[in-house]
Amino acid sequence: MSPHTTSRRASSAAITAAILAVPLLTAVPALAAPCKGLTCNWSDKGGGGSGGTGGGGSGGNSGPVEPPPPEGLTANEAAGFVPVDGGGAPAAAAPTTLDWVAAAKSSAVLPMPVVHTAPDGKTYVQVRTSLWVEGFDVVQTRPIGGNGQLIQATARPESVTWNMGETQKVCDTAGSQDGKTCHYTYKRSSAGQPGGKYEITATITWNLTWTCEGPACNPQQGDLGTMTMTSQPAPLVVSEIQTNTGQ
Repeated sequence: MSPHTTSRRASSAAITAAILAVPLLTAVPALAAPCKGLTCNWSDKGGGGSGGTGGGGSGGNSGPVEPPPPEGLTANEAAGFVPVDGGGAPAAAAPTTLDWVAAAKSSAVLPMPVVHTAPDGKTYVQVRTSLWVEGFDVVQTRPIGGNGQLIQATARPESVTWNMGETQKVCDTAGSQDGKTCHYTYKRSSAGQPGGKYEITATITWNLTWTCEGPACNPQQGDLGTMTMTSQPAPLVVSEIQTNTGQ
């Protein structure tokens, strides 16, 4: 080996040793902790690294940032509830035809029957007794209604039920004093009855119908069934006919 070769190798070894002896001046920045949460903003919380020759920078501290307020809303909107004016109570529905019919029926005033007999107040077994009543009349209510409908109820008498004390009898008419259309013949005297007399009554049965006039009628007529009215009790003495078989 020549003296020149040995000299070059010694120089290379010295340069390598000098390079290894120089300290590492550039620091590697540490990674920040991982960010968790939707509102977290990552930032470098360390100091700024030095730059090249004649320059350097520094980083500031920063934390989570509040989201901006929604645009177009005030601070108290969407909190609780917002009262809404519901207005007043709804207007009542107009009465229907059947509403007026019910009112017409309730306004009907039927006469109370008055009992009459012939003979009057006293009759006899096996004698035909004439029966008749007052009040067997057609009754009409006053027309009522509104909003294109006018309703009137009519009560027509159909029969009279007589309670004669010992039985009942039904007549289709009011009867008459001559007894041609309604009469009764007693089979027993009233001697065994309280006070020695029968208490007779007459009950008239009416059939009620109604009609409606006007463009808003729905329906235009109908049947309301029957109504009755009973008389006050009338005393009637029924005696046995006494025969005189004198010698």
